[in-house]
Amino acid sequence: MPELTRALRVGPQSAGAEPGPAAYGRGGAEPTVTDANVVLGYLPPSLLGGEMSLDAAAATAAVAKVADAMGLETRRAAAGIVDIVNENMFGALRLVSVQQGYDPREFALVAFGGAGPLHANALGRLLGSWPVIIPPSPGVLCAYGDATTWVRNESARTFIRRFSETSNEEVERLLAELATEAAATLDGDGVGHDQQSVLYQVDVRYHGQGFEVPVDVDLERFRDGGLEHVGEAFDAEHTRLFTFALDTEHELVNLRAVVQGRATRVRAEEVPAGGPDPAAAATGTTTIWVEDGERQATVYDRALLQAGNRVRGPAVVTEMDSTTLILPGHAGEVDRYGNLLLRPAPAEGS
Repeated sequence: MPELTRALRVGPQSAGAEPGPAAYGRGGAEPTVTDANVVLGYLPPSLLGGEMSLDAAAATAAVAKVADAMGLETRRAAAGIVDIVNENMFGALRLVSVQQGYDPREFALVAFGGAGPLHANALGRLLGSWPVIIPPSPGVLCAYGDATTWVRNESARTFIRRFSETSNEEVERLLAELATEAAATLDGDGVGHDQQSVLYQVDVRYHGQGFEVPVDVDLERFRDGGLEHVGEAFDAEHTRLFTFALDTEHELVNLRAVVQGRATRVRAEEVPAGGPDPAAAATGTTTIWVEDGERQATVYDRALLQAGNRVRGPAVVTEMDSTTLILPGHAGEVDRYGNLLLRPAPAEGS
């Protein structure tokens, strides 16, 4: 909180791994988002399957610094911290959706990381993106993806030419050269040509424009339609992004080839089937602060949830590597692969 304005801000500073949030009990004293989640009751008393205990008193003392400076009750200050970080993430999501010409209401939202599922329900509500998907083991999803993704390499070349200053043959030849360059690295890694696929892309702008837009190129269609087809694709993408196209000559800026091998084939595990009632997975209740008041939330062990179970909020779903918060007026349904799908839900009996 800056001394000059006394306005509540979150980040960009971080407590880091050492000493970490005050709740970790490693000497941290400054309030963090994790501490705010502890104060609000969103995090259980211990993490990592019970290997790491959280110090709720230390978290409360850290957040109290903000609360006292603002003249607020500690939990209201903690709620303000969480609201601000949610708005910050909402702004980042708008950069990759609305500002790229996509309506987030037409997409699902996937939450991952140890803390992502704590904020996912609120972000889905801000964006209007449903369902919010909490995959199994969200805390290690990045590592899982890294272990199962395909090997890829990219070669690119700056090639600033108006369409009238080059030819279909020249562009195709250069794209082929870039593909050969990119494939050489995969060859060296032992990825055979029969396991490789190539994606082509060109960056295009209107002549005199200050920025360019990437356009995917299908080589077979390029051989039929050439640069004229590329120009039409650019006009369509420009219209989608900015609602208009110009009657101005097109200009190439960059050429690019991406060569990738086959992804590791992994079969998703299915979870046992059950009915809508998740009571068998309930481990107790906890008091949380949500919507400016205390609410009793049911705590569930995610490992015990079955396909078809429907978890109504307010609820806290715990697992070894993450914690999911389900807000009042929402529910999470477990699909056959153990994904937790959060959506708005009417009150029971309505």
